Amino acid sequence: MTDDTLSEAAKASLKKHKHDRVALAPHASVWAKQFQAISDQLLDACGDKLVAIHHIGSTSVPSLAAKPLIDIMPVLRHHDEGASLAPLLEPLGFVYFGAYGIEGRHFFRRKAEINVNAHMFESGHIEIERHLVFRDALRSDDQLLASYQNLKEALATSFPNDVDSYARSKGDFIEKVLRDLGAPARPGGPDN
Repeated sequence: MTDDTLSEAAKASLKKHKHDRVALAPHASVWAKQFQAISDQLLDACGDKLVAIHHIGSTSVPSLAAKPLIDIMPVLRHHDEGASLAPLLEPLGFVYFGAYGIEGRHFFRRKAEINVNAHMFESGHIEIERHLVFRDALRSDDQLLASYQNLKEALATSFPNDVDSYARSKGDFIEKVLRDLGAPARPGGPDN
């Protein structure tokens, strides 16, 4: 991914938030309600172009500390419709980033009172299974949850003002869990 593939709005957002603080908050039950409200907004805006919306990321795992940012995974009927949703989501505060480093993804970000990352994939894309397998493993395995919590806390201390390094540094842990659980590998490796 290069900066020349991003819209001006996406470039401005990246520049503005490049050094946002990595601050973990204790799990909050309000995150599930926020996810539902955001899902409702997206379904109203996108109509039948979406077949499902999943709550993913750390805010979707009870008792796991997280950056107070809701990660959602809208599932598209057809990949080609993803970019066309940008004008529909812009009034809701979402900025479109294109694939943003993962083939087959349409990535949208909203920085507002409730921050949101939307990772949009076509139905059947392997990333859907990968995200859900990791989320569900954290929800069902207390030891795995504790290990991931410890990693997140250490990385938040190591990268207090570098969200990208914080996120990238979780990659090896996540990939090992996915391999151990038999989830499909990302074509081209974990960072592609």
